Amino acid sequence: MPQAFVDLPELIGTLDLGEATLRWAARDYGGVVHHPPTAVLRPANAADISTVIRYAHRHGLQVVPRGQGHSTSGQAQTPGGVVVDMNQLNDIHEVRPDRVIVDAGARWSDVLRATLPHGLTPPVLTDYLELSVGGTLSVGGLGGASHHHGAQTDNVLCLDVVAPSGAIVSCGPDDNREVFDAVRAGRGRHGIITRATLRLVPAPNTVTWHKLHYDTVDHLVADQQHLVNAGVFDYVEGQLKIRDGQRVAELEAVTFTGVSVGHGRLDGLAFRDVDSRTTSFWDFVNRLADGEPLLRDVGLWDSPHPWCNMLLPSNAAVDLLRHIEGELGADLYSDFGLVLAYPLRTDRISTPRLSRPDDEIVFLVAALRYAPADAPQVVAAMQAANDVLVAKVLQAGGRLYLEPLP
Repeated sequence: MPQAFVDLPELIGTLDLGEATLRWAARDYGGVVHHPPTAVLRPANAADISTVIRYAHRHGLQVVPRGQGHSTSGQAQTPGGVVVDMNQLNDIHEVRPDRVIVDAGARWSDVLRATLPHGLTPPVLTDYLELSVGGTLSVGGLGGASHHHGAQTDNVLCLDVVAPSGAIVSCGPDDNREVFDAVRAGRGRHGIITRATLRLVPAPNTVTWHKLHYDTVDHLVADQQHLVNAGVFDYVEGQLKIRDGQRVAELEAVTFTGVSVGHGRLDGLAFRDVDSRTTSFWDFVNRLADGEPLLRDVGLWDSPHPWCNMLLPSNAAVDLLRHIEGELGADLYSDFGLVLAYPLRTDRISTPRLSRPDDEIVFLVAALRYAPADAPQVVAAMQAANDVLVAKVLQAGGRLYLEPLP
């Protein structure tokens, strides 16, 4: 055992103090914040995490879990502390008719590969499936189906957790509820999730996927609010982006029916035109799979990503999106950036630590910016633009989602 941890009890897994590993743990997808830890734990089981947490508590060190490292503001970093690499704990243990039991390091794509052969799926999925279960449960986990089913954290039946004391605890809605509420959207600071029992619902074989194109953000927002209130689509997500030099306002409205329903549910909406198609459920939920190699090819996967995620009241959505539409361009987003803007019903979200504005419908707005490598002036400009967005959102009674930790 290295000298710094000479009195650490024996582990089954490994504790790595190598410089290359520490540099790896000091970087996340955001590429802006860099806090190297003292060590990286690669646990073999929850007992290893418990041992290190108890040791760290005695020595005044913070312990933080890291899944796929897709945080953007250092949420999975701890200066001088211990980062727990959860990727070793990635087993899919059991699929039942209403639930699946998985380790926290399993990716959502792995979960789906295990459940879809049984005709089952988690109710809420994030757009990108290569995130870990524990990672998204530690921040809430929102998606285009959240207006029906809430956050991913609202669809958890049971969790196994290593508490800040080092105790290994099982918790759920009716068992150790205080721990259950602390770790869901607790960002790993109130206990480390090691295993999750997730609710499952029937999965369709195919979906009907409409892409509606709009001339104004006013119409985009109004139609999204209408569709969420009407509840006629299983998935609703809006986007603003620049493509081929043109600003695009788009709404994805998807029906998980397994058969095409035509355009009947689109009557009365204010879109300019629509592209509709029927595709497999897997191809729809895994639609971003081709984006990663594309971004890697152009050098934007490992470059800085000064992203900004906000939740704001519905009556403030149009004004904010008008402002964002005015700043859309390659200088603040690159040719691949975009803005997500989609509605959530707050009565479907019950996770206590998932803060949201006081409104029946709120909008998740995420400015997804891609900066070129080695261009600090571009990163600074993007961060300044984010500061403007945040100020507007807070003034309107909104909240930050995934805000930087102090």
